[in-house]
Amino acid sequence: MLYRVQPTKRYQKSLKRLFGSGQFKLDELNVLIDMLMNALPLPPQYQNHKLRGEYADCFECHIKGDLLLIYHINIDTKTLTVVDIGTHSELFG
Repeated sequence: MLYRVQPTKRYQKSLKRLFGSGQFKLDELNVLIDMLMNALPLPPQYQNHKLRGEYADCFECHIKGDLLLIYHINIDTKTLTVVDIGTHSELFG
């Protein structure tokens, strides 16, 4: 493990909401976070890309379909901050 995971309160709240909806399987998220924690390159299906504007220091990737994960990696502190999770409309209005 290269990076330590640090979830935000917003992420935790969104994840709890998703659990209730049954929109995804936790295994899919765990595989993605494991790759990010270990600084492995993400396969193209995740459509990983840097964000602009409010989330200029963050990246976004697709977990499955329209389900997105916003995250930030701090190389100095070796921290992977999971910022939020949800659909495009939930995250960006």
